[in-house]
Amino acid sequence: MPRNLDPEASLAHEVAPDSDPRSSRRWSSAERMASLGRLAAGVAHEINNPLAYVLGSVELLERALQEVGSLHPGAARTERIVLDAQAALENAKEGVQRIRSIVRDLAAFSRAAPDSRRPVDVEAVLDATLQLAWNEVRHRARVVKEFTGAPLLLADESRLSQVFLNLLLNAAHAIPDGRQGVICVSTASEGGKVMVSVEDDGIGIAPEDLPYVFEPFFTRQAGAAGSGLGLAICRNVVTALGGTITVTSEPDVGSRFTVTLQAAAASSASGVGNRAGSRERVNNRARILIIDDEPLLGQTLRFAFQDRHDVEVAASGREALERLTTDADYDLVLCDLMMPDVSGEHVYRAVRERSPGLLPRFVFMTGGAFTERAQEFLAHFDGRQLEKPFNIDEVESLLSEISAAGAA
Repeated sequence: MPRNLDPEASLAHEVAPDSDPRSSRRWSSAERMASLGRLAAGVAHEINNPLAYVLGSVELLERALQEVGSLHPGAARTERIVLDAQAALENAKEGVQRIRSIVRDLAAFSRAAPDSRRPVDVEAVLDATLQLAWNEVRHRARVVKEFTGAPLLLADESRLSQVFLNLLLNAAHAIPDGRQGVICVSTASEGGKVMVSVEDDGIGIAPEDLPYVFEPFFTRQAGAAGSGLGLAICRNVVTALGGTITVTSEPDVGSRFTVTLQAAAASSASGVGNRAGSRERVNNRARILIIDDEPLLGQTLRFAFQDRHDVEVAASGREALERLTTDADYDLVLCDLMMPDVSGEHVYRAVRERSPGLLPRFVFMTGGAFTERAQEFLAHFDGRQLEKPFNIDEVESLLSEISAAGAA
């Protein structure tokens, strides 16, 4: 797309909030971006709900085919049908996973503020993020760490990790196939600020593209490799934390992205809440309550667990409150957050008031909190969450985790 470019544009481009009150064009652009963010959050929520039961149904079909194959070993026609069906389901599952990835990027892009801020060891976050990215990075580059013992940051750890993960993956993808590159991850601190840099020796960024790398949907990766939202998300998260993100780059030499954030005050204390454990389960069959206004999701989860557990479904928050008034003896409650009439927040507050012992076993399923009230509630919610769409195995793991906490 043709652009009016400044031929003298510097290779160092800083992205910071636009503060020029004289430019009405800039203000209207900011308003349009805010509207786009709200639209993206709403779209993400509406897609995630049906995507949750589509993914669950695909997984159930996979399991059923595996069972059919085991019942007729050696039957050539049965084996061929099962293998073809499994291949088709694998394609469908890959498509769902790609949609899920794009929707999560949209949802992350729409969130203007971090969910919760606590003192964070930025170098520990970098180590953990490197582990997450290692499978993608190790085939392309050798990683060099230059840590200086940076002070703590007041930040949202998960969202900070998301920034670093995007930068590491971008660095890995910037290194051409067929050669082993180098990615340097470094920290520094000065004047109450902490700087984190991710530098690669990849293909670099053309000078004419450099001013646009943080714009939504701008991408240099072809096909399915990128959605064009990764660096836009990085910018949103960093600026929401009061920091800046800069890039310097030279074609065929490499790129260096630097995140600068304010260090936490020395007196800050961690606000990690302790969660109480669940009651001991009497037998192997758990009682699960699903609260969701999407009937197909409730049906899918019932199908998934009815052979091993006792599953009940409430199709609304109001129906859930009626059930929980007379019976709160559940091993796990999976509750949708955004529901008409009686929301998940109202159900949670009622449980907290009437049956506080159930709170450690109360888990929110969310396809995206796109209202200010829901975002504010989740920002202060210290319990467990499942992001739609989720895998069936994630629910089983969650149930095991809660049971183990109760037995401890």
